[in-house]
Amino acid sequence: MRSPCPREGGHRPGWQALLQRGARPGDEVLMHRKPIAERLVRLPGDQTSQKRQMRLYFFYRFILAFGLMISFFTGVGPAFLGATDPGLHSLTVAVYLILTLVSLLLSLFNIGSAKVEYLFAIIVDSVAIATLLYTSGGPGSGLGILLGISIAFASQGMSGSTAMLAATIATAAVLTEAYVESATGIRSNPAYFSTLLLGLSYYALAFLSLELANRARTSEKLVKQQGRDITSLTELNEHVIQQMQTGVVILDGKQQIRMLNDAAWSFLGRPVSAIGHPLKEIYPPLATALDTWLLHPTSQQRHLHAQTEGNDLLVTFQQLGDPRKSAVLIFIEDASHTAAQAQQLKLASLGRLTASIAHEIRNPLGAIGHANQLLRESPDLKGADKRMTEIIDRNTARLNEVIENILSLSRRREPNPELVPIKPWLEKMSLELMENLGMHPKQMLVQVSPRNARLLFDPKQIQQVITILVENAVKHQDDRGEHLVITLAGGIDEMSGEGHLQVIDNGTRIPGDIIDRIFDPFFTTRNTGTGLGLYLAKELCDANDIRISYLPISTGGNCFKLKFRPDMVG
Repeated sequence: MRSPCPREGGHRPGWQALLQRGARPGDEVLMHRKPIAERLVRLPGDQTSQKRQMRLYFFYRFILAFGLMISFFTGVGPAFLGATDPGLHSLTVAVYLILTLVSLLLSLFNIGSAKVEYLFAIIVDSVAIATLLYTSGGPGSGLGILLGISIAFASQGMSGSTAMLAATIATAAVLTEAYVESATGIRSNPAYFSTLLLGLSYYALAFLSLELANRARTSEKLVKQQGRDITSLTELNEHVIQQMQTGVVILDGKQQIRMLNDAAWSFLGRPVSAIGHPLKEIYPPLATALDTWLLHPTSQQRHLHAQTEGNDLLVTFQQLGDPRKSAVLIFIEDASHTAAQAQQLKLASLGRLTASIAHEIRNPLGAIGHANQLLRESPDLKGADKRMTEIIDRNTARLNEVIENILSLSRRREPNPELVPIKPWLEKMSLELMENLGMHPKQMLVQVSPRNARLLFDPKQIQQVITILVENAVKHQDDRGEHLVITLAGGIDEMSGEGHLQVIDNGTRIPGDIIDRIFDPFFTTRNTGTGLGLYLAKELCDANDIRISYLPISTGGNCFKLKFRPDMVG
């Protein structure tokens, strides 16, 4: 029993199915990855950004308090620190350090609202630094600028009104400190003017920090929107590339596959895993063509014959970047479509002409055949003359067959597709073919999987296709005799969902140098052939939207495969 045609490559699950089951990122890089914008623009969310700013502010406050304590108790700081009231200064620094540590811990563990934490921090800073101003000689000590830094930090995470409130609290704190100095008589001439200027600087810092923060947030939103736009455009481009009938492959400098779309994956034989693998492992003929092009890049296009799909490929190479170590972009097109379109244009006018000529020849040819038949019935006909009448009869029959084929092409009816159960249809056809061709049951086998498979096509037209393929196998394998076995196979591929019909024989393989021409009109390898059989079969398949291809069998023999789209499977 003959085995079915070679598989056209392993099935690859759909992109969505792979995503749902969590496929490895290395399997299909094009679709199985994070959104493009996340790799192009990585920006934190609003809440994350505010938390980070708050923690940075609270960490600054803790370091400031720790530094003030170290500088005071070790004596490494300026002499004016705590000069007025050392006891109050040391107590203030210690309490300030504890409160800043508590605020830092609360922010790290996300306890409390940001607005309350900011206001509490500003109040603590204002009271603490104002007290330190009092114990260290007033505004002239320069400690007031520390409160300005706190306001600048805090304003970036506050709303406008809250930032102005913080500046007001800080200004009130330093003015209160100046009043206390005057009331207690520590300084007979308090620096109200410099204190007032310090307060105004707090308002200015709050306003500028708030404005800068708003602009930064606006810019961040703009960048995020641009990132989303890039994502949308990239996903659109990826979708377009995936839906293209032209195969697209991108190789890196080491000729490893970095990206390919569905069409390219199909052209390359549907490998189970291609991304990250060298091209020569996935599809050696294409790698060889690439090496040839790299050595002689005069012509960017190459023709390849895909054994897996049984069609011709038109391959175009293009370098990206530095020619010495750049990536390579490969476009793969189905050359048979282009060739078929060009051929249709040529044959359309030729068909009308030949049909007209065939019609005109048919009448005189019939007269010749009839006259030859009458001549053969003559009792006076000698042996040599009888031989001549047999030659006339055989050649008129051959010419009549050519005319019939041409006329059938010119007046071909539109297909009438039906959902046909494959198994009984093939079994009935095999019986008719065995009877017509004089074959015994062991020479004609039927294989269908699954047994209840149904396909959508015109049964009369596809029966004609199968008949042509079987008759060709018998005619071209005369030397096999009773050892010739023809298998009619059909069914549905469970993984890809595609349907198929196959005519397989165990005869001599078709030579590789003529495979590209077997479907051309008037091409034949037999002196008695018309060269229209396979061409007619292909025309009927095209009319039914079925792809016919030839696939040689490695162990010997031939396979003609009719492939049906998943939507033509019942």
